[in-house]
Parts: sequence; structure tokens; C-alpha cells
Amino acid sequence: MMSCFPPCFDCHHGTFGSCRPTSLARDANKGPTTAAQVTVAFEGTITCEDKAAGIQEELAALAATNASEKAQKHVCVEEQAVVVTSDCPANLKLADVSEEVQAPSLANELDEEAGLPPLGVKWQVLYEQKPFSPKSLFPPLIWIPQYWRTYHGGIREEDRPYVGELPFSLKGDTIAGLTVGVMLVPQCLAFALLAGLPIQTGLYSSFLPLLVYALFGTMRQVQTGPTALMCLLTGQALDSLGVTTAGPRIAGATLMALLVAAISILLGMLRVGGVVNFISHTVLSAFSTAAGITILTSQIKDVLGIKIPRSKYWWETVKDLAKNLDKTHVPTLVMGLSILAVLLTLKYWKSAGSADKRRRHPLWRFLPKDKTSLPFRGLKLVADLSSLLAVLTGALWAWAYRAAGVDGVKLVGTVQTDGLTAGLPGKGYYSELMGDSTLFVSAATIAIVGFLESVAVGGKFAAMSKYIFDPNQELIALGLANLASSFVSGFPVTGGFSRSAVNVTFGATSLLSVVISSLLVLLAVYILLPAIALLPLASMAPIIMQGAIVFIDVHEFQVAFRSYPGELLVMIATLIVSLALTVKEGLLAGFVCSVLKTLYEIANPNLALVGEIQGNFRDMRYFPQAQQAPNAVVVRMDAQVHFANSGKLKDFVFKAVQVRESMGTKIDYAVIDGKSVNSIDLTGCQMLEGLAEALAGRKQKLVVANLKAPIAALLHTTGVQKHIKKHGGQLCLDLHEAMDLIADPTADWSAAADKVNLLVETRGSVGKSPGGSMSPTVRKVEPAGAPSP
Repeated sequence: MMSCFPPCFDCHHGTFGSCRPTSLARDANKGPTTAAQVTVAFEGTITCEDKAAGIQEELAALAATNASEKAQKHVCVEEQAVVVTSDCPANLKLADVSEEVQAPSLANELDEEAGLPPLGVKWQVLYEQKPFSPKSLFPPLIWIPQYWRTYHGGIREEDRPYVGELPFSLKGDTIAGLTVGVMLVPQCLAFALLAGLPIQTGLYSSFLPLLVYALFGTMRQVQTGPTALMCLLTGQALDSLGVTTAGPRIAGATLMALLVAAISILLGMLRVGGVVNFISHTVLSAFSTAAGITILTSQIKDVLGIKIPRSKYWWETVKDLAKNLDKTHVPTLVMGLSILAVLLTLKYWKSAGSADKRRRHPLWRFLPKDKTSLPFRGLKLVADLSSLLAVLTGALWAWAYRAAGVDGVKLVGTVQTDGLTAGLPGKGYYSELMGDSTLFVSAATIAIVGFLESVAVGGKFAAMSKYIFDPNQELIALGLANLASSFVSGFPVTGGFSRSAVNVTFGATSLLSVVISSLLVLLAVYILLPAIALLPLASMAPIIMQGAIVFIDVHEFQVAFRSYPGELLVMIATLIVSLALTVKEGLLAGFVCSVLKTLYEIANPNLALVGEIQGNFRDMRYFPQAQQAPNAVVVRMDAQVHFANSGKLKDFVFKAVQVRESMGTKIDYAVIDGKSVNSIDLTGCQMLEGLAEALAGRKQKLVVANLKAPIAALLHTTGVQKHIKKHGGQLCLDLHEAMDLIADPTADWSAAADKVNLLVETRGSVGKSPGGSMSPTVRKVEPAGAPSP
């Protein structure tokens, strides 16, 4: 009997999904029936022989109750199977159950009377693709009505997946939008400098792209715009093109944004948002660490107050810094280090944890600890707006220096104050820049990394509030945002973590907050640009450095060092190439290394000789006390069986047999435990045939047990089952059953073979409904002990 979980309170029969009594009207004139079982098989599952004493007792009691013309039934869902079990009163019979009827009709009929959702539909939705809706291309058509209903009558049931546990709030969106807008203005200015672009381009990239993303994005709490990582990639790409002056660099940045837009939109329209999953977490960690180190290094010059040329490679920057350390401007250094110290103090204080942790900290215990207190909330607001604090402090500090006659503090300098203007991407330099293939490679890298950064941020907050978003639509939204940026002299943008975190903290519930932030940036374009020229670079650099520290992830290297040597090698290779060349090449190197590592692991899977201990089959290396069968070896491969590793499995089987024979044991069977095998290709099939034939030549037999339904069906249709049987071997669904049969030389394997054949036959009976979803059939199964036909 198959075990289920958790136990059902009604029928004592465990259930995978749901189990509850339902009822079905009966025709009293059709005569009596005994315990009838109707099995609805999905994907070839044969299930639920009702032999539990608790069920039999309940059915007996139920049969004795003849006060109604309705027989209570139990509907259990277990492992892709629905079982309806009944023992009707003497004058009732299960109505209209033929040898083969469509499952949804019966299951739905049972549930309809009980007022429950139809079981047939429940299982089908697991296999259905979400239908395309034109509204999904313009999400405001979905969320604006939901926003309206929040204040007028309440949200509907169909709104739940989009709303989750985050109800819309106009107050929250307004406060969050204004706060992030104030934070965004100094950040985008600093990030423009990181990319080696005129400072006003940071503002240009923070208005129209945000508005466009708000119209097409689905992640409700993400704040898009310039980020340190995107600006680093953009700056390095422009350095690779060899452009150094403002005009060509702006043209190159706009072309970059245009290409990023084209790539993102194309990927989104092809619905291949999952392609980014091919970049492993370890590669991204090493890539981000290298990016953080590169960003930090690039800003040291502004904190020291020295002038060095912009370099393409990280090590060149380090060399130039070392050569010019003696030219450090002490007043600038004092300003820069002081502002950086304050920013880092606020950053780490904000994330210091609970009040108890703060009390035990040598520094935080002197600062507010109670999160509900006014001083704590006030200091947290200051921490959230630390970028603005840095800019204002730097401006006042520079003014004080000038008043005191201290010269040498470098300022932003002349800023174009014409305001927001539209123009074609790459205007004036199109043919010169588009002829370089590195532009396309850089754009592809920026598109993928930008999408990863945005989804990592937005996905985290969506999971916290349990609302859905569409990754493919996100690609389109980011593409359109970058398209808008390319036409207003901007550069590539994506969702930023720090601004999104502040957005969430201040209560953002929709992309309306992004619209409000963008409008604040628009005001800054026309009001603040003239004043920006007086800002010291030493106050801008700490803003970038504070953000860069987030990317440096030493912990991941430590974990890999302790537990995953292969992953550590990939991370080190990614880090070294990123610092020796650029982070773009580092990401590519990391990807190649991770693919090679994966191929090596596929070709060299874990192979184990297993023995039985307490009813389970375990790897003998870790469970040496496990017992092996006296006349058989059991091996397991924890991988798919295909051309790259099938030879390894074959060799391991022969080696296991030889080792046991060298110990004086006569081996009659070689058993392959298929527990971990969920796929096998034609090379693997041919290997099994060859293995069965080779073992037969040694007077030994091959048994392949613990088979999953798709594997059993494949081995049947390819003729492997027939070939193995021809050489004395067998396929078996259950490893314990196989071992019992092996232990008895006179055992009859026909029952085990019949189970495999029935499983294959049942799996083949699963068809498609007109809608394309699974439409399994219902088969009548005779009660235990019934005579065979």
C-alpha cells in the first residue's frame, strides 16, 4: 500500500494534496455493488489499493448506514492520481462508471455536489501555460483598476496574485516617491562621474527612463535609474572604444543604451527571460566583487585630491595611484575621508539588527537602539538620505575652505544648463562608433547584468509581499526604459538595490512612487544644475564608494573555500580576469569556467555501491554497516544517463561485480538503482543493452529497478526492456521487490514485469484535452482478491 502524507482525518488515508468526503447521487434500481475502486491515472501513476484497516472499518460502517440515497465517497489526491473509493449500501450502485470514461467529468461531478472546486481542473492547471493577455504588455491596465478598487469597494479575488500582501496605498507611494527622488538626485550625479560622462547625463538618465518603466514594469517596488554597476560597465565599454572627450562619450553611451534596449526587448518578446539562469550565483558573486573593487579604486583619486588619467584596466589605475600618492591634497583627503566615515557609519548602523545586538555593540550602544523611538526614526531618515547629506556637507565644507583661503579642492566645474533635450542616439558619431564590434558585446553584457540586478532586487521584495511579476515583461520594460534614455542623452539604467530598499521602507506599493521620483528629478534638471558646478568631487566619491562596498562579497569566497573547491576555482578565475582585463571579460570567463565545470560533473557523476540498512539503500562509503545482497551487487548513479557518462556507469558495474567476486562471493545479478535517473538518451539505452548482453556471457543477469514512469516507458518503446529480458534480466518498479525476487531462486518475475507493462500502458493512455491540458482516463480496478478475467 502506498504511503501518503499527511493523514486524512476522514479516511485515515494519507493524501498528497487533498482528501475529503464527497457524495454522489445513486440510482437505487441498479442493484448492489461491492468495494469499487476507480483510479484516475495521471502520467502513468498506478496507485491506492485500499487495504488499510481504518478504511475498511469506515466503509463497513458506511455500508450499514442506509438512511439516504447518497453514498459517501472519499476522494484522495496522491502523486498525480485521484482515487474514489466506495462501498455502497445494498440497494445502491456506483452510477455510470464504465470501463473507460473521462476523469474530469467524474471528479468534477463528485465535487460539484459537495460545493468544492473540481479536482480534475486542479491537477490540469499544473500543466497549463498561462494564456497571453494583451493587458500584460501594458501593466497599468491591470494595476490602476486594482488601485482604484482598493479605495472604492475593495479588491476582487482575481486581483489577489497581483496585490499579494501589499495593498495599494497612495500615501505610501507619495512619501516613498518623494524620499527616493531626493536620494536619487545626488546619486545619479555621482554615477555619471563614475561612467566618465558629464554630470548632467545622470539627471537625464533618471527622468524619462523612470516614467517609461512605470508604464511597462511589473515589479511594484523597484526604483530604476543609474546604478554603480551599470555605470562601471558603461564606462569600461566606452574606455574600450577609445573615446575620451565628452561629445563622443555621450554619443557612445546613448548608442549603448539603444543596443541594450534592443537586446532586452528582443529577449523579452522571445520569452526567454530564464536565459540568465545560465549564469551561476558563484560567477555573479565573483563578478560583483571585482566590480566593487574596481569602483572603489576608481574613486580613490577624488578622495586624495590627485589627478590621474582614466584607465581602461584596474591595475593601471592602481599603478597611477601609487605613482601620485605624494601629490595628495590633505584638505581634500580630510573632507573625503570624513564624509566617507559618516556614510559608512550610518550604513552599518542602519543594518545593525535588533536592539539587543545594538546594545552589545561597542559603538552602536551609544546611538538610538529602539526602532519605535523618535530619535531612531530620525537617524534612520538621515541614513536613508545620506547621499543628500554628503552633497550638502561637501558643498558647505568647500565654501568654508574657500572662505578660509584654502585652495586646491577640485569641483565638478562647468555644467551644461540647457535642460532636458531630445536627440538621436550617437548623433554625430554614429558611423564611427557602430563599426566597433565591442560595442555590441558590451551592450549584451550590460543588458543581461542589468536584468539580473533588477530581478534580484525586485524579486526579493515581491517574494516578501507575495505578489507576482513577469520576468519577460521586465525585460521589455527595462528595454523600453533604456530606449527612452538613449533619446535624452542618457546611459543604460536598471533597478537599483539601495533606492528600492528605501522605496520599500517608506511604504511604496506601486510604480506610482517611481513616477513621483522622476518628476522630482525633472525639477532638479531645471533648478539645481547651475549650483551643481560648485560641488566638490571629494563629496561625490564617497557616495559611489559606499554603494561599491555592497558588491564586495568575501563571505561567498569563504563558503566556497570551506565547502566547494570547484566553485572556488571558478570564482577566483572570474575575479582575476575581471581585475586583469575588465569585468565584462571576467563575466565571460566565469561563464565559460562554470560551463566547463558543469560538463565535467556531468561526465563524472557520483557512482555508489549501495547496501540496505533499516529498509533503505545507502552508499556503502558512508554507511559501511549496510548489508549487501549475498548474490547481487546494487549500484546507483546520481545523474541522468547519457552519452557523456553511460560508459562510466557500465565500467562501474563491472568493477563492482569483480570486486565482490574477488572476495569469494558468487554474483548472479547486477542491479542498477534508477532512483536518481530522470532521463536517459539513446546512448544510455544502448549501454544497458550491451551491459545485459555482456553480463549474460558471464552467467549473470541485469536488473534495472526503482524506475520512474517516463524512464520505464522509454526503455519499453526503445526495446531495451525486451533486450534485457532476452538475456535473463528484468525491469522492476520497486527496488525492495527486486531484492526479494533475487533472494528467491524460484521466484516468478512475471508480476513485476506486468507492473512495468501496466505502468507503460497507463502512461500511454494519457491524452490531451481540446484545450491542450492533461486529460487522463479513469479505469476500473477490481478489488483485492477479485478473480482475474
